[in-house]
Amino acid sequence: MQDSVHILQQQVTQAFNDQKPLSIVGGNSKNFYGNPLDAQTIQTTCHTGIIEHEPTELVITARAGTPLSEIEQALAAHHQTLAFEPPYFSSEATVGGMISAGLSGPARPYRASVQDAVLGCTILNGKGEVLRFGGKVMKNVAGYDVSRLMVGSLGCLGIILDVTLKVIPETTAEATFIFKMKPNQCPAFMNELRHQGYPVSASCHFEGELLVRFSGGNNEIESLNKSLGTNYAYIDTRQLHDSGFWLDLKEHSLPFFSLDKEDADLSLWRLSVAADTDVSSLIDAQTNFISEWGNCVYWFKSNSQSELIFNTAKNIGGSASVFKTNNDAVTNRFQPLSAVVSNWHKELKNAFDPVDILNRGKMYVEF
Repeated sequence: MQDSVHILQQQVTQAFNDQKPLSIVGGNSKNFYGNPLDAQTIQTTCHTGIIEHEPTELVITARAGTPLSEIEQALAAHHQTLAFEPPYFSSEATVGGMISAGLSGPARPYRASVQDAVLGCTILNGKGEVLRFGGKVMKNVAGYDVSRLMVGSLGCLGIILDVTLKVIPETTAEATFIFKMKPNQCPAFMNELRHQGYPVSASCHFEGELLVRFSGGNNEIESLNKSLGTNYAYIDTRQLHDSGFWLDLKEHSLPFFSLDKEDADLSLWRLSVAADTDVSSLIDAQTNFISEWGNCVYWFKSNSQSELIFNTAKNIGGSASVFKTNNDAVTNRFQPLSAVVSNWHKELKNAFDPVDILNRGKMYVEF
């Protein structure tokens, strides 16, 4: 695979010398995320393959262009999985795109985030240099944790060549229960479940009901019906036998997430807040929404001006982003940065990509 590294390195070096921007493309499954780019593409799917998998150490290393499905199949053969349940959005999803986007699925607050799983990575910076950060085990990671800085950077700091990830054993059983309750009751209830030792692995409030997934051993899951019925008899509860809900939620296959093409101004928003935040200034009783992670993440649709939503999110201590949109006029898709944080971003960008050729403007238009 050294040839594929050399090919990518030549392309970046040429772009650096010519000062021409590059658009990094893997499986193109998350191309909608972030600002659209008009630049020459550099394709990472030539750089594929699992470099090393040590099942007894719960560690896997793979090249960026490796299909995410190949990684999960290799892990499943040893009854292992990625803790953070990354969304695919397409069968073409790659490991590099997973790290670059930094998106985690329903299990994120109960198991781990993408960042938590990254032990090390190799990147190609904007000068065509190959740089290695981190290691294969946590105790070998010293100095600045630059490898995790790549998570969610949308390719603005470097082209990921390979990444080393921690994995976890699969659970043997799971069950989902639905609790009838209002959104503002969810954080306290979720805290209570976890305090009582229930094996929570996902939560979602949708259409007036809280869905909670529990994952664990066979005996533990089999005893849930009786245990929940005893401890929470005052709550209207039933079991959901359609396990496909969580996959549909993760992959945004639920009808809620679709955007009506006839409404050119409509955007799907993602709001991150503290669990007990009053979000009524953004999401009122009439707004159709989904909340995940114990009310730490809200999904909702709006055709309001981006600046209005950004300002309102800031006022309630949160962060908003346009996840996808039908409105081509939307130029800012992420929560505006403070002057200090913006300066940090610019300095990092300058250190890794001094002539600003890698995914220029993908996250923020100014860099």
